[in-house]
Amino acid sequence: MPDKTEVREREERAPQRPQREVSRIFRAEVTAVIDLTPHLRRLTIHAPELANYETVGPDEYLGLILPRTEADPLVLPDASNPAAIRAAVAELPEDVRPDLRWYTVREHRPEASELDIDFVVHGDEGPGSRFALRARPGSVLGVRECSALYALPDGARSRVIIGDESSLPAIARILETTLDEPEPFVFIETADPRDRMELAAPVQWVDRVGEPGIALEAAVRESALPEEIDYAWVCGERVGVQNIRRHLVADRGVAKSRITFSGYWRLGEIRA
Repeated sequence: MPDKTEVREREERAPQRPQREVSRIFRAEVTAVIDLTPHLRRLTIHAPELANYETVGPDEYLGLILPRTEADPLVLPDASNPAAIRAAVAELPEDVRPDLRWYTVREHRPEASELDIDFVVHGDEGPGSRFALRARPGSVLGVRECSALYALPDGARSRVIIGDESSLPAIARILETTLDEPEPFVFIETADPRDRMELAAPVQWVDRVGEPGIALEAAVRESALPEEIDYAWVCGERVGVQNIRRHLVADRGVAKSRITFSGYWRLGEIRA
């Protein structure tokens, strides 16, 4: 394990996450729907604004403003302060208030003014899944431009990418767009082996056993990772992510500032 001086030096060289200067809010329309796996559905959306849209990072994500039913009108929040998107949506009248959820940009085609978003579908228990299951060409939604989380430090020699099916679209995008970076150690846990897919780097696939994240953490702990891990990206079920982050810090000596982590969902709560 690196000594405290080495860890402190890496803390001081913490990478800066990409930032977007202006975040637009605009209307979009679904143009295509395709099922990639039993629990992964891809929606292609189109909007004129996507012609000059530019991503700022590999795991770029968007805020999707989703009408609660197909019959509901699309009501967009006030765009004068797009940074306060949650509050702006909450201020809309209850009878027309849309749902707000965040999803990764899977692929962007500016020449066609469109992009793909992959949804993990798991019944109608969450707003995002409900929208994806009912979506068809012509369905409308709102888009709020956001940013990205992935931030590999300059000079990094090793990286670890860890997640579950909820972060599979983001991991797939990261691997495709960072081929010139150090070869990653990738771990992905899924509840259904049929949701596995070919990615741009080797993956250690993990079958979920018990609560989400338990088998994933065990696989990471048992793996022969580099003695010094310069960067880790950990996203998925919230408690599992927290436990894996603690392991990386306490047992692998990874500086906290070198770990990007996010709880995409939490067991027992309504999922996106």
